Amino acid sequence: MQKLIVIFESTHGVIKAERICTREGVNCQAIPVPRFISSDCGIALEINESDKQQVERILSAHAINHEFKQMP
Repeated sequence: MQKLIVIFESTHGVIKAERICTREGVNCQAIPVPRFISSDCGIALEINESDKQQVERILSAHAINHEFKQMP
């Protein structure tokens, strides 16, 4: 199963996003930002690519700035 990385502007955003996504039934995990990604925050979320639309909807509804990155 393909994974996506979701990056955020702050650690607070990652923690809030993980809490909300988990509550909504999305399988996600906070991870260190991989070296190939540049980010203002050192933590990211790893999600299944199949959950991208649901995560986009959840994060947008909660006004959490984010960006999706494909795993190599």
